[in-house]
Amino acid sequence: MHNIDLPTVEDLTRLSDIRTPGCVSIYAEAVPQSQESDKARIEVKSRLREAVQQLEAAGTSADLVESINAAVDGLLSDRHFWRRQSNSLAVFANGSTLTTFRLANRLSGLTEVSDRFSITPLLRAVTVSHSALILALSQNSVRLIDSSSSSAATELEVPGLPTDLETTVALDLTNDRDTLAHLRTSEDPKVRMREFSQAIDRALRPVLAESDRPLILAAAEPLASIFRSVCSSPRLVESTIAGNPEERSAEELAASATPILDAQHSAELAAQVARFDEGTSRGLAVGTLDRVAIAATARAIDTLFVDIEQRIPGYVDEVSGAITRSDADDAANYDVVDEIVRRALASDARVLAVRGPEVPGDGPVAAILRYALPA
Repeated sequence: MHNIDLPTVEDLTRLSDIRTPGCVSIYAEAVPQSQESDKARIEVKSRLREAVQQLEAAGTSADLVESINAAVDGLLSDRHFWRRQSNSLAVFANGSTLTTFRLANRLSGLTEVSDRFSITPLLRAVTVSHSALILALSQNSVRLIDSSSSSAATELEVPGLPTDLETTVALDLTNDRDTLAHLRTSEDPKVRMREFSQAIDRALRPVLAESDRPLILAAAEPLASIFRSVCSSPRLVESTIAGNPEERSAEELAASATPILDAQHSAELAAQVARFDEGTSRGLAVGTLDRVAIAATARAIDTLFVDIEQRIPGYVDEVSGAITRSDADDAANYDVVDEIVRRALASDARVLAVRGPEVPGDGPVAAILRYALPA
């Protein structure tokens, strides 16, 4: 079983706001299976040594170096922690705090030492979400399943949710046995399925109104199409988990939802790239590192694309946004790409953490603007 600690927006804000000498960020590849848990532990131990060398080279106080070393060493000796891993691990330490996230995304290894934490790789877990509600619907059963990469799939209790078609339609129309017998032999079963679907939709409305997650339907035809025709939720996705879901567990249905969510993410990304292309001709999109840094500093970014695997050592001017690149990758500078992300988040921009070719423009970042920048 994967053990995942998804970062929240609050986590990202807290980490991005920290400014203090000796911030160590470590990303390591991991393996969920317990018998291979040493893989991540060994990599973190090696990256800790690298971080300590950078701290000492930058003249960091011996007390701070020892405090960071002791905190991560304590984590390295926690056998219970290392038995429960996912696909990647992020560790943040600065002598006064130690924060870890076990991530479902596969991230490249990284050691970053600066006066701020490196948060860009974390954004992949927020950008590409595998969280959804699944409605497993058949004539004989109705289940609403909470599917999330951060925990095992579970069935939710929904007040008033119908249990099956026959009982629902009978209760809605009559208590008379003769009429119930007629319903069982009705020549128009689609009418009954529609009434059944309408009752389900009514029960789900309060639950779905409080959620911003997509709703995925798992059902066979013709019930799938009939439910879609009456569903009032705007979050019902177009794709369906086809077939009768009665014999499939919550975890099996959650696994079937993953490619649907991936396709939805790809479609959303394509739509944002189209917005970027359209905005370029009107001066409302920029695709070079220097221009995006200026836009981020001016709080002009509406949507930021960022390649999570690109790092550029240097500095970004606090007032103008001008970039000064550095040949040395040490504790005296920081990652320019990460700083652009930080400034975009601080102005409530939407950040899409993607990989390489998915970034439009000519660099590791690109942006759709709220307003045009001066030439």
